[in-house]
Amino acid sequence: MLLTIVLISIILICLLIIIRTLWPKIPLLANININELRSEKQAEIKAALLEKRLKRNFGALVNVFKSKKWKNILYFFHRLYQKIIALERKYREERKTKKIIQMDFLAREEKIKEKINLAEEALKNENLTEAEKIYLEIIAIEPKNISGYLGLAKIYYLQKDFEHAKEIYHFILRIDDQSDSAFSGLGAISMELGDLEAAKNNYQKSTELSTKNPEYFLDLAAVEYKLSNPGRALTAIRHASDIEQNNPKYLDFLIEAAIINKNKILALDAFNKLKVINPENQKLSEFKKKIQEI
Repeated sequence: MLLTIVLISIILICLLIIIRTLWPKIPLLANININELRSEKQAEIKAALLEKRLKRNFGALVNVFKSKKWKNILYFFHRLYQKIIALERKYREERKTKKIIQMDFLAREEKIKEKINLAEEALKNENLTEAEKIYLEIIAIEPKNISGYLGLAKIYYLQKDFEHAKEIYHFILRIDDQSDSAFSGLGAISMELGDLEAAKNNYQKSTELSTKNPEYFLDLAAVEYKLSNPGRALTAIRHASDIEQNNPKYLDFLIEAAIINKNKILALDAFNKLKVINPENQKLSEFKKKIQEI
């Protein structure tokens, strides 16, 4: 309704500007004394005069639209229109958020869960802009929703905006200092920035807080390996493989670590498991050769 009223007002203002600009320039044909002209030339002269006036007046109209003043007017109304659209959209979103906040606890939690699923789907489809929008909506509904902040941090990490991602992870830890996901995220950022010690400390903390997440142990093993701590890397990857014993990724890393540590029995055991689970693995022949050389 508001948008309709504003648009009608804009149209009326534009018409008034055109009329005010052209009115003084349009002489009335009624003022022409046709009777003083020769009768045989009246029609021809009147037509010529009319054509001349029309050309001049339409030319004035074109000049009005080309003028800097008119362009400024159009630009002003265009900006006004855009602001109205933005305000209307903001109003709709605020009203929608308010309705969700006013829901009872269970209904609100269900709505947030639904939005989290939508955000994760958008993230899966690499639609980061849409995912970010939904995560912000979740935080607007529930300002301390950790899932919303974790989602935002992941988006900024994927965008290589490590500074903002880091800030969000630290904010999460102020809400919940036992967030294993936040420590894991900080570890990943430290790895990207080349701070291996910080990465190790954060990954170590994440494994202490969540002893059943094999990915945390895999990340810790990777950073220990880069820090030239092969024994610690082997310990970490064994934890990951114990949690998911038939995961080819963990078995692959375990074989590598066992070979580096010259643990032939462990390497052969992991090799035999990998051969059964993933017989098409291109690295099997290479692993077999390295194990035989231990």
